[in-house]
Amino acid sequence: MSTLQLIWDSQTTYQMWSWNQAYGKTHHTAQLVRRVKKDVYTVRIGLRGMDPTDVVAIKVAHGKEALEEMEREAGFYEHQLKSLQGTVVPKLYGFYTTRVNGTPLGCLLLEYCSGPPVGRERIAEMNRKALHAAHALHDAGVLHGDLLSAHHFVPMGRDIRIVDFGVAVTHQCVNGLARRAAGHGLHHVCGCPELAALEDAYAHDRRFNTTLPEINWAESCGEDL
Repeated sequence: MSTLQLIWDSQTTYQMWSWNQAYGKTHHTAQLVRRVKKDVYTVRIGLRGMDPTDVVAIKVAHGKEALEEMEREAGFYEHQLKSLQGTVVPKLYGFYTTRVNGTPLGCLLLEYCSGPPVGRERIAEMNRKALHAAHALHDAGVLHGDLLSAHHFVPMGRDIRIVDFGVAVTHQCVNGLARRAAGHGLHHVCGCPELAALEDAYAHDRRFNTTLPEINWAESCGEDL
């Protein structure tokens, strides 16, 4: 069992637990820094008894339904997405739960992702990385379910990560391996609805009047993001 002492403010502290042996027998303290969006915040974290110094992201779920969705999301990170952590998706540092006045409360501790603004000169490059990451998800057997919402692609340095797997499902993709599209216009050969929609949006991005060059996915699918 591992524990997390989450200091929300000067008057509120939550004691949370995880029984997943993959996280080891660790005991951490995390202190809220700021809200990023909706139920996502940044915290400073450190070993219990020491000053919290490392900055990570924390996603919070209140109530039974939200916690069940978060538990599913944690399951994807721990299984299908495990090999993609730190390259295609953020690293998962832990999934913790507790109850507050009888109401379930949960949190995911994730790698905090940030990067510089994307200028027009890098749009094609980032579009390529978005498509690359989406193909990697499908190759791993995961359909995200909401990738056309661009906020699910977040910067990490000069690369990107895909986040938020609350509505994801397991998926045997008919065209999930990017290398299968080598040498073709992607929007013509893809048989998967999610990937086809992404390729239409990002390979020919009308929002910026930018078109990607044809990509040899056979050569690029092994690159680090």
